[in-house]
Amino acid sequence: MRYALISKNLSIERLEAEASKIGAQNIRKASLIGQVFCELDQTQADRLSAIPGITLKALRQYSTSQVVAQTPVVESISDVFYLLRSYFNPPIMGTGLTVAVLDSGVRKTHQSLQGKVVYEANFTGSPSASDVYGHGTQVAFVIAGGMHALGGNAGVSPGASIMNIKVIGDEGIATDEAIVLGIDRVCDLAEQARTSGLFPADEMYPNVINLSLGGEDDGDPDNPVRAACRAASIEYGLDVIAAAGNTGPKMTTVMLPACEPEVIAVGAIETHGELAVWEKSSRGPTVQGETKPDFVIWGTNLEMASDKNDDGYVVKSGTSFAAPMLAGLTGLLWESGRRAYGEGWQYRWTLARDVAPYFSTKPQDAPLNKDNAYGYGLPAMGAMLGQVTSGSSPSTQTADMMQMMTAMMLMAGMMGAN
Repeated sequence: MRYALISKNLSIERLEAEASKIGAQNIRKASLIGQVFCELDQTQADRLSAIPGITLKALRQYSTSQVVAQTPVVESISDVFYLLRSYFNPPIMGTGLTVAVLDSGVRKTHQSLQGKVVYEANFTGSPSASDVYGHGTQVAFVIAGGMHALGGNAGVSPGASIMNIKVIGDEGIATDEAIVLGIDRVCDLAEQARTSGLFPADEMYPNVINLSLGGEDDGDPDNPVRAACRAASIEYGLDVIAAAGNTGPKMTTVMLPACEPEVIAVGAIETHGELAVWEKSSRGPTVQGETKPDFVIWGTNLEMASDKNDDGYVVKSGTSFAAPMLAGLTGLLWESGRRAYGEGWQYRWTLARDVAPYFSTKPQDAPLNKDNAYGYGLPAMGAMLGQVTSGSSPSTQTADMMQMMTAMMLMAGMMGAN
């Protein structure tokens, strides 16, 4: 059976040595995260688990969940973000943001993603980093797809870059090992960029990890993926953003790793109509009692790049696509702040949570404080929500977008110039 060995103040070299000493097979290590993966029989597992400083966890599986829409979209979220970007002169494009998409691969030859993928790695048993299963391409598109053009299909930050870290195999399943090795690789890239003197806005400097995948929350803080997410956030300064899951409306359905306190959990709201949480969006609290999700954003009937050909588009729903929308919004907020405060200014959702009630929107009947359906709410999106739900042409609603720009700068001001 395959296990993860998680260090409790032991070096990665000591973990590997202890595994080798008892005859563990097929040893792989995530050096920066501090975990070792290996094959053990029951006797070997018992011996290792008795060593102080080693936590042993049997590997588990993770999957994605998505709903293919039966009808095409009526209005385009692409046009809403086009108007938002256009309120700055020159338009903000999310330039400088690099998101590591840990998913099923990316069809980088799609017309909307050409030139966007700056790095690829494959931690699955699949032969390539391309998207056979059909999920990661849509996630990448929401973040950075397309061009800045009214009426065109585009993601939130078309100037952003994508790191394609394939951790979900072609059959749609991921393991603790693949995910942790993927996170470890992103941390390594961030550390290489830092020690090489690259600016955080360099395309080879990852800023955000997007995890649109999940497994059932078992309440275990020592879960290998949760431990890796904590290390990426706390030790390497990366925002880790994860889909809350599509198993609502029951309570305590937020998935792992979104249940981890250091992870930004994103739920979905309806794209059209009143501001309302999507019925299938997972609800908190977590098994450990944490109020989740952290934020909600649009996640239904979104038009995204197809994984089947280079010029087609598909319409899907799910928190899998709400999470990358928040990840993409990072680029717009960060670029607007850098223009105001200089290139050294940083933006992290992890820190923004401290002031989230001041820039988030909820329905009037929702709790004022963070709750288990909306979290803090829809970030700085009141004017944009009015645009989507109005049914009017985007070009007639530009005055309302000033509110959004003001809200974005307010968020930047609250975060402060570093």
